[in-house]
Amino acid sequence: MDSLEETLRYPMEDDDWTTTVLIGGVLSLLSVLVVPGILVYGYLVQAVRERAAGATRPPGFEDWGDLFVDGLKAWVIGIVYMLVPLVVLGVTVGGSLIAMATGTRAGAGAGLAGLFGGLVISTVLSLVFGYVATAAIIHFACTGEFEAGFDFGTLRKLVLSPEYATPWLVSVGLVVAANIVVNLLNVIPFLGSLVAVLLSPFATFYVAVVATDLWAGGYNAALDEREETGSVGTATV
Repeated sequence: MDSLEETLRYPMEDDDWTTTVLIGGVLSLLSVLVVPGILVYGYLVQAVRERAAGATRPPGFEDWGDLFVDGLKAWVIGIVYMLVPLVVLGVTVGGSLIAMATGTRAGAGAGLAGLFGGLVISTVLSLVFGYVATAAIIHFACTGEFEAGFDFGTLRKLVLSPEYATPWLVSVGLVVAANIVVNLLNVIPFLGSLVAVLLSPFATFYVAVVATDLWAGGYNAALDEREETGSVGTATV
């Protein structure tokens, strides 16, 4: 893994990085409309793929059709893995609400206990399955094959490898740090909250591009696939 300073500067290696971050930030801001969010997914898939293949700078937003297809595939893979925590959350919350709706003291107590327990279990499951889902999407990105997202033998090796786990943890830490920094703007009266809301998608996208550098490096180190095939450094940039 590169030094943290080099990693943080990775998005800037592209001469048009400000345009890329601007487009990515706007799409992230509009991700509630679904399609822009899928395009961001597609861009990150492409960025991981090219970085793992040896590219020295992130791509720009091109081939929008390919970005949408890759993003949709990545979104589907992520949803499949997150079904378990979503189902657990739905069952526990639904059961708790039914218990509390009985109007009895025992029902209310059981409902609150079930609600708290369900939220805790769902949160833990979300972290675990989210970790695996990210690895699955990265494996899909690097191979270009949708089925790779469910290649459990390779994914097991990947998720249990410290070479992958460490960069992933660093990427999570960077996302948390970026959110903290942006949210500090909320202390500024009136305009602070507005600026924080507007700035957040751009900061989040920038950190996501940084994460693609970390994930690609961790993927290669964990599986040694690129070194064995001699594909590292062969990308045209």
